[in-house]
Amino acid sequence: MNLEFFGAAGEVTGSCHVLRVAGKTVLLDCGLIQGSRADEERNAQPFPFDASKVDAVVLSHAHLDHCGRLPLLVKRGFRGPVYAQAASCDLVAILLADAARLEERDARYQSRKTGRRVKPLYSIDEANDAVRQLQARPYRKPFEVVPGVEVRFRDAGHILGSCSVEVRVTDGDISRRLVFSGDLGQYDTPILKDPECIDHADVVLMESTYGGRRHRDRSETIREIGEIIARAGSGKGNILIPAFAIGRSQEILYQLGKHYEEWGLHRFEIFLDSPMAIEVTRVYDNWLHIMDHDDVRQLSDAHRSSLEGFLPSLNCC
Repeated sequence: MNLEFFGAAGEVTGSCHVLRVAGKTVLLDCGLIQGSRADEERNAQPFPFDASKVDAVVLSHAHLDHCGRLPLLVKRGFRGPVYAQAASCDLVAILLADAARLEERDARYQSRKTGRRVKPLYSIDEANDAVRQLQARPYRKPFEVVPGVEVRFRDAGHILGSCSVEVRVTDGDISRRLVFSGDLGQYDTPILKDPECIDHADVVLMESTYGGRRHRDRSETIREIGEIIARAGSGKGNILIPAFAIGRSQEILYQLGKHYEEWGLHRFEIFLDSPMAIEVTRVYDNWLHIMDHDDVRQLSDAHRSSLEGFLPSLNCC
């Protein structure tokens, strides 16, 4: 068994790890490098391995820094399966299509600005090619990726469909268990289940973006949001909440619905002004059965079957 790191090591983004076992090559994530323009220009560089020799990819979740170079991998010769948790597959399709549209738009702009033809990192068609190689798998059910490599997805509690990846590797008489954490969520995050505990591993490959930081108690954040809404209501003001389209937007919708009466939100018109966030929210609604049962029960108690319906004054535009 050989494990190499080609991203998210010494930096935060570009998650990409190569596992070689008994002549087979498996990628754990194939993420986009994000940050400065110089950082992002590295995405166009050749992979430090032969894409055509990769047998399979296993994704931890749908954020672009974990899946965003899949179209490049396919473009450069990868023809194998891309395994992801089933809900994650729905999100990957949305994110890759959006990333490709932005790439094409930026290429057109740069072409006009410089007077020379600038090519996008990948096109919408190339993103669709990568999506066609996705293979959905459920949580907690082991499956073979290649001979000698068995994987089981465990809920990481980060976003919908996020996984810690439990890998059982067998090479001849030797068997080892590798755990790839993916991005780990916080405990008691609304809607999502808490990260699952894995009790044994021979090797742990773990993200630690916030490993040296203690987050403040969630109840303090909820109290602060309520205070901001109260001040805006009394002063006839407006509130603008910038939020990630995946995960954070859905959490905010849930909190606004949960505290609708307490915070007097009937006084406000609420707008979700993001086509991607709207599309992602509807994906979340399709997967409520794999989310935190207590939080989903709040929707049922309010006679609602979706996050959109949970917030009476919500306008999607």
